[in-house]
Formats: sequence, structure tokens, C-alpha cells
Amino acid sequence: MIANAKPRPLIRALALLAAAMTLPLLYVGGSVTTYKVGMAVPDWPTTFHENMFTYNFWRAPFGVQVEHVHRLYGAAVGLATLVLTVALLAFEPRQWLKVLGVVALAAVIGQGVLGGLRVNWNSTVLAAAHGCVGQGFFGLLVALCVFSGKDWNTAEDQTADPANLRWRSMFGLGMIYAQILAGSWLRHFATPMALWIHSALAVVVVVYSGWLTRLVKAHRAETPRLVGPARLLSAVAGIQILLGVVVLVLLWPLDGTARPVPAIQAAIRTGHQTNGALLFAVSIVLTLRSFRHHAGAPAQAPDPHAEPGKLDLEAVA
Repeated sequence: MIANAKPRPLIRALALLAAAMTLPLLYVGGSVTTYKVGMAVPDWPTTFHENMFTYNFWRAPFGVQVEHVHRLYGAAVGLATLVLTVALLAFEPRQWLKVLGVVALAAVIGQGVLGGLRVNWNSTVLAAAHGCVGQGFFGLLVALCVFSGKDWNTAEDQTADPANLRWRSMFGLGMIYAQILAGSWLRHFATPMALWIHSALAVVVVVYSGWLTRLVKAHRAETPRLVGPARLLSAVAGIQILLGVVVLVLLWPLDGTARPVPAIQAAIRTGHQTNGALLFAVSIVLTLRSFRHHAGAPAQAPDPHAEPGKLDLEAVA
């Protein structure tokens, strides 16, 4: 049984707010890559040597507007994360959750610096890293939402893991983030190898997600808390591969020739990247819930009168 911790609605609300603000930021940042306007503003932390927060971008060219909005929105997410961290430090009794809040704040600050260095150094490598770190930061906020929620904090007996779902869901989570890395490689460098790796991983992720969902549903009596996230995982994975196929058709032939990006095409391409973040988030929820509600599977048939096993993460929680 996990030690009972009283849910704090303020912290939960602030975590949800920060995560909800970050997802659109990923879309805006993805639009910068889609339109290839990452260097539309050539200096940082200023904007054309003016204060970033007072610069009038309304009459600026489209590329400058997209990049500048990305910067301003990033600052807003940083402020939301700061408020969340202060609330955790002030009101959250669990030390490990306080530490995660500080890590989230450090991550958003580091993400901003990384984006600035990408501009000052005109580095495509840093641009790709900036995108990957942004997705990881979003995943951390999603985890904070889970940790601050009622489901995690209500004391409950752990049941045996009927099909090793904890580690299988964690493996799926790792594959999805690997797919995010491959997608960033493809979006920024567009090499044939990146395309093949990204496409192959996409098929593996979709098949694995479907298989994991079927496994959870086959054991729904023992895993009721996992059925919802598992179903959502398959649905989002299906949408993701559909968007990926559409993007591939729109970009064909992939000969490296620069072409204008119509608004609808930009929305689909950036939506594909953002939906990947949603897939990552759902996988995090599924993995954390599997560890929260299930302990190690017994080596032999369980005794119905035996105590449920202890959660492996009990020392942390």
C-alpha cells in the first residue's frame, strides 16, 4: 500500500495549467521548424537589439511573427512553471516531488537558453536538441500532473502485475521517445536514413501500442485503471501514423528541393509533431499508473489469501 498523501487541488491545478500551456507551445515551436523561420530573428535574448517583451512585432514579416510569438509564449510557460515550483516548495510535503518541481523549473530555463544559443550560434543541431528537450519537458509536466492527482495519492493495495505490464509499458514509452528523436532528426536534416528510421519506428510503435492495449484489455479485471489510458494510446497512435502518411504524401518527392509551405500543409506537418507529444504523454500516464497500481508478478500462481505485493516505487512515493 502506498502511503496516503492528501491531494492538494492548488498544486494539481497549477500542474495541469503548465502542461496545458506547454502543448500549444510545442505546436508553435514546431511551426517555426515547419516554416523554417528559426533564424528570422537573428539575435537573443533581444529581438533585433530591442527588448523582447516590448518589441512591436505586429507589423513584422510573417516569419518574424512566428518566431517572436514562440519566444513570448515560451516565457509564459516559464512563468507558469515558476509558479508551480513555488507552490510545490511551499505546500507539498513530499521532498521528492519538490525536487521534481525544481527540476522542471531548471528544465524550462535550460530550454530557453538552448533555444537562444541555437539562434546565436545558428546551429541546426541545437535546434533539433531544442525540440527534443521541449518534448521531454512536456513529459515531466505530465508526470507532475499524475503525481499530484487523486489517483496517485489515494492509499490502495497493490495487485500483482498480471502480464508484466509495468515494464512493457515502460519499454513502449522508451520507443515513443526514440521515435520523437528520430522525428526531430528528420524534420531538421531530412536525410534518407532519418526517413527510413522514423518510418520503421512508427510502424513498430503503432503495432506495439495495439498489442499492449489488447494485453491490458485481456486483463481488464485486474487492471481497471489501465484500460482507459491503453485505449487512448492506441487511438492516438493510429492518428499519428495517419498524419505521418499524409505528411509523407505531401512532401513527396523528398529530393531536398525547397518548396513553399501552404497553411494546410504546415498545420498537418506540425500537427503530426504535436500529436507525437500527446502520444508520449498518454504513454507516461499508462506507465506511471501501471507502477502505481501493480506490484511484481509472482513466479507461481498467486495465493488468493496472500497479501498483495508492495509497489516497487514505494520508497519514492
